[in-house]
Amino acid sequence: MQIKNIVHTSEYQKNGETKKKYTPVGTLFVYDDGGMSIKMDAIPVGFDGKLAVYDRDENKQRPSQQTSQYKEQPAPIVEMDNSEIPF
Repeated sequence: MQIKNIVHTSEYQKNGETKKKYTPVGTLFVYDDGGMSIKMDAIPVGFDGKLAVYDRDENKQRPSQQTSQYKEQPAPIVEMDNSEIPF
């Protein structure tokens, strides 16, 4: 299976120069049989309907992993008996 990044590209001005901004928004999975699936993680502000697909650089972490100082923790399991369910 191949995994590719889906990004939204936009332009902005910095010091009078036009620059491109690449915002990761999802992942494209290409299966061995040629089938594909997409998992969207975000829809960018100002989305114009255009997305780009790039090969994933396996040596780099996803941006959310690079900038986050917190690690995801699984939600605690809360045990309830049937008398506590409010419906």
